[in-house]
Amino acid sequence: MLLLEWNLSSLLFTPLGTATAQRSGFEANPFDARAARWQVPACQTRGMKYRSIARDARVEHEILRSRFIGIATRVFSLDDFAELVREQRREHPDAAHVCSAAIVGEHGEASRSSDDGEPSGTAGAPMLQSILRQELTDVGVIVVRYFGGTKLGAGGLLRAYSGAASDALSAAGRVHRVTTKRVSAEVDLAEVGRIDNALRTRGLEPAVEYGSSAHLTVHVDTSELTAVQDQLRSLGVPTHVGADGYREVPR
Repeated sequence: MLLLEWNLSSLLFTPLGTATAQRSGFEANPFDARAARWQVPACQTRGMKYRSIARDARVEHEILRSRFIGIATRVFSLDDFAELVREQRREHPDAAHVCSAAIVGEHGEASRSSDDGEPSGTAGAPMLQSILRQELTDVGVIVVRYFGGTKLGAGGLLRAYSGAASDALSAAGRVHRVTTKRVSAEVDLAEVGRIDNALRTRGLEPAVEYGSSAHLTVHVDTSELTAVQDQLRSLGVPTHVGADGYREVPR
């Protein structure tokens, strides 16, 4: 079985080998030609805020005796999300379908979805579109279906899966994530108070470790990185820029 990974930043399909498909737990081609019209959310811009969900959430609907359980979850890699899907399969062994969609990365660089045996394009793709429509990333949605004996048709399935995904996402709340960089510097003990005060005046919260000199570390919004480096340089302090990170701002 060939699994396709949707690269949202380049709008290209990237084929993945069968072994990757088996490892990931995603079992269906998640897209059709209509997906090419989807765009990366405008908020996914380097050095700026991007949106995600604040917490995991679960909703449940019944449509013509079919039970749909929608789950929204925070996720940071497609492999981690694949394991969450497998957990839901184990938790619901009698379910007819466990469909899924996820987008990960600061810029929504990658996503996957699965119809899990539903007619192609009726489950995973509309679930993915629900995430895109709300301009979110680092998010996964899973919809578990217990079949009630009545077929819903393609349109009914699309509305059911899209609705369960959208409602779960709405129940999960929102946060803005602001990308950051870790900035560190070695400062003479006699100067650490002055440097610490200068950073706190900017609203930053440096951490200081003392030894023969003071090792100062502070997390800086990416958009402010150049200004902070320039300020420290003007104070005679060379800096080292380290790992990426983020902070969350409730919305």
